[in-house]
Amino acid sequence: MSINFNSGGAKVLDRIIEAYGFKSKVEYSNYLGTSAASLSIRYRRDLFPSDLVVKCMDETGASLQWLATGEGQFKPVEQSKETVISDETLVKLERLANLRDKGAITEQEFSELKGQLI
Repeated sequence: MSINFNSGGAKVLDRIIEAYGFKSKVEYSNYLGTSAASLSIRYRRDLFPSDLVVKCMDETGASLQWLATGEGQFKPVEQSKETVISDETLVKLERLANLRDKGAITEQEFSELKGQLI
């Protein structure tokens, strides 16, 4: 695998946003705690966003190959094992999703709490 550190960063940023499940660039910039303008600058510069790729890999399990090139699988095969979730956990997840949908918790808080349940 070859990574071009001088171009292609905009596509990598798009894949990062996809990996997190955000619907917009603004939603992602809010998650990062930065302005939309700051993220826009990264898009315009088009440089490989190493720091954001590493953070995304850690938080979502996305593979480096997929993030960097768009090739291969989103998650490595060994991480895609089926998880058995109890009815109680499902109820808690639904409550968390409702809180997120109502704006009572942020997407980041939802992800962190979901990670604790699963």
